[in-house]
Amino acid sequence: MKTKKDLFSKLLIEKSKKGREDGAYSRLFGNNELGALISRIHATSISAGTFLEHYIACFAPLLDEEKIPQIFNNTLEKSVFLITKKSIKNKITPFLQLDKAVEPDFIIIDSLRHKCLVIELKDGDNFDTKKSSGEVKNLKYYQNAISQKLPYPWIAEIKICMFNQNEKSKIVNGFRNTISEAEAMSGDEFCKILGISKDTIIQARTEAHNPNLDFVLRELLRITICSEKIKAILKDR
Repeated sequence: MKTKKDLFSKLLIEKSKKGREDGAYSRLFGNNELGALISRIHATSISAGTFLEHYIACFAPLLDEEKIPQIFNNTLEKSVFLITKKSIKNKITPFLQLDKAVEPDFIIIDSLRHKCLVIELKDGDNFDTKKSSGEVKNLKYYQNAISQKLPYPWIAEIKICMFNQNEKSKIVNGFRNTISEAEAMSGDEFCKILGISKDTIIQARTEAHNPNLDFVLRELLRITICSEKIKAILKDR
């Protein structure tokens, strides 16, 4: 597993690869250097979603892969565990004999309440209808497959977790009403179930704010056309 330091670097624009100079942003601004910078910022914002998934795994009570079979023979110790996407792919998908499955981001196993939560984790809170429908379909396909293997009285449920949104109605709206409120999960609820601190995870992102702002401002001043326009604007103020 990657260290917290390695994961934190995914939040830093300065640590990302140089952006494309011939991409859409260059055409939008008419300047390759500026286009590359915006492209770099965009790429970092995408990697932030990966950061969230892996950073959660640093704090959550993970279920060892060798114990996964105990879920299905009802011998697992009484507790709450998180199963990562890697472990889902390695152990659960083969057990379910699913050849073309799209694995969920996480599965939460609550052996105290005999619940198996099949979870898609989202950083943002607004998605197009086609994407939403497809992801719900994949989750329900996986949920149904697990349900057939779980012992009584276990049940499997799907959850769409929008980590930074706490209002269930807004989660449903953001997912274009393709889920019910019962299938929506807030970041607070997700962390509470696992007994981890949402604030600690948010704090890691907060620490990236100033380095990112400083880097972007330095890069803007390095680009001649930007520095000239900034100086002109400041002069007129």
